[in-house]
Amino acid sequence: MNHCRTSFPALAAMAVIALASPFASQAQSVVDDQQQLLAQIQSDKRAVVLKSMKLEDAQVRAFTPVYDAYQAERKKLADRAVEILNAYASNYDSMTDDAAKGILKDWLKLRDDENRLIKDYSKKMAKVLPAAKVLRFVQIENKLDAVLRLPAVRAIPLAQ
Repeated sequence: MNHCRTSFPALAAMAVIALASPFASQAQSVVDDQQQLLAQIQSDKRAVVLKSMKLEDAQVRAFTPVYDAYQAERKKLADRAVEILNAYASNYDSMTDDAAKGILKDWLKLRDDENRLIKDYSKKMAKVLPAAKVLRFVQIENKLDAVLRLPAVRAIPLAQ
């Protein structure tokens, strides 16, 4: 499996990068690296998803616009994840109860929104693909999320 993911590559990649910054302040180069990494992940992910879906030509034509819209929404969620991770990093050494509550509230809302998005787009994809292909898409997304979140999970220190 190639390095592939769009919106939560943002989480995985940016989590590592965003949390690295308080421990090694490299602000602008971190942002530049982050943007370059995201562009590569988005490109790779699209190719991997399309290959893994094993769609017929007509299905590719129907699926691609829905998938691209989905990825645009995922990017928005990824941007929110970066904001949450930056808030966590900014508060890490001096986490107050209020800051912790706010970060937790935002993180749980983000997770709810991620689940809502996959549910909404599963319905949209069901209009252009057979149910088995929609299930396959959800499985591919789940696997890619797991792979891409792992570096962030490893890198992000637990709250003190």
